[in-house]
Amino acid sequence: MGDIRNAQLDLLTNTGQEFIKFKRYDKDGVYKETLVENVLLTAPDVIIPINNDMTVEYLPPIKKAEYSTKIDAFEDVHPNSHFMYSDGNESYKWAINEVGSGVNFVSPSSGSNPKTFPLSKNVYLDCTSSVASRTTSIILIGTSNQPSSQPFNQSDIEALPQVNQKMPVKIEFEYFADTDSDDVEIEFRFELTYRFFYSGTGYDVEYNAQSNEFVENTYVNNSFPERNYTSVQTNNQWQKFTINVPPYKAGEVDATTIGQYTEKLYVDFRLGQPIVTGTTADFNRIYIDNLKISEAVQTRPTAIMENKSRTTNVVSNVYESKDNIFSNALKNSKHDGRILGDFVTRINPNTVKPIDQLVTQEMINDYRAYVKRFEGTFFNTNSEPIPISLHNKLWMNFRTNQEPVSSILDSMTYSLKKNEYKVVCHIPNQDDDVDTDFQIKYE
Repeated sequence: MGDIRNAQLDLLTNTGQEFIKFKRYDKDGVYKETLVENVLLTAPDVIIPINNDMTVEYLPPIKKAEYSTKIDAFEDVHPNSHFMYSDGNESYKWAINEVGSGVNFVSPSSGSNPKTFPLSKNVYLDCTSSVASRTTSIILIGTSNQPSSQPFNQSDIEALPQVNQKMPVKIEFEYFADTDSDDVEIEFRFELTYRFFYSGTGYDVEYNAQSNEFVENTYVNNSFPERNYTSVQTNNQWQKFTINVPPYKAGEVDATTIGQYTEKLYVDFRLGQPIVTGTTADFNRIYIDNLKISEAVQTRPTAIMENKSRTTNVVSNVYESKDNIFSNALKNSKHDGRILGDFVTRINPNTVKPIDQLVTQEMINDYRAYVKRFEGTFFNTNSEPIPISLHNKLWMNFRTNQEPVSSILDSMTYSLKKNEYKVVCHIPNQDDDVDTDFQIKYE
């Protein structure tokens, strides 16, 4: 055995304990305390094999480990679709009409009984007011509350979400019209304007959904023309609004030329307050949830983080971890499942690596040679009033078979009433890392 395994066996033999340190945080991510727990269980002293079904198998070594992640079809350019960011996150803050308009971000309290709960299970926008005319321009929610009658300056424009000139953009949200009668007619007014700044001049280009073209945004009676509407077809149920906007081409509108626009394009989206054209007394409120502005992804739909062993004594065999939704290797993308932060291992604390690489490295470390895996049913005699959990470690310490290290639990099914646990576990290898090559591929 290697020096590390000898040290581990000495520790298990002398102490019969193995500790893991946990750090506990509250719901806001504030550190509360550090917990240290002995996670070691020993067979056959603490958990007893029963049913005569215990088996051991040897799994062949692997040449490479793959961690695959499904990439979003669209990437958020304003990543606050559930309205969870606070006012301190100005770059992700939505603008709402807050002056006497009955517009608020709401999270239903426990025990309350609203007509509907947020689809996002978190927060939705609640609007109890409405307007009666299409000529009235009152914002409900948008990327900016700059009045339509006032031009944007450069800082206003650059505070908007930036989008790619050659990339399609999708606007989508869900809405619920709460009314006393299904006969109430409700419409939304929305503005979708692309803005950019060139040589001291701000340019406005509006997308007309009816004609499917970009037009110059001109003033009419001191306000922009209201070209876009969506009508509520059915009240008192969630409905979805989606609009796909084609990429804007520089010079497409007469007010701009290709030379004036080169790179940066900013999208200003505004949803107007509901226009009630039926019996206004029957209107109660309208909810908005899952509001997203996103770009079409210009890459293949699956990212594969591949870690390949450099050893020559293993020819084939691949470990695959599929259909993951989180990735630290993709942290610089706009993938919804990205995990930010830099990570190191205790054995190599000065080298930063993605979590995806660390996980696949551990798989290759374990499978550098044939891996011993156990499967069987056990009865738990642990005196502590807690069941076996996947964070526990299982040490096989029989008279004729003493393993050098404790096993990691791979899977488990159990019956608390019978106190029986069907466990699958394997012997890890914590010696020095196998030399590997890590790369990200797409397919």
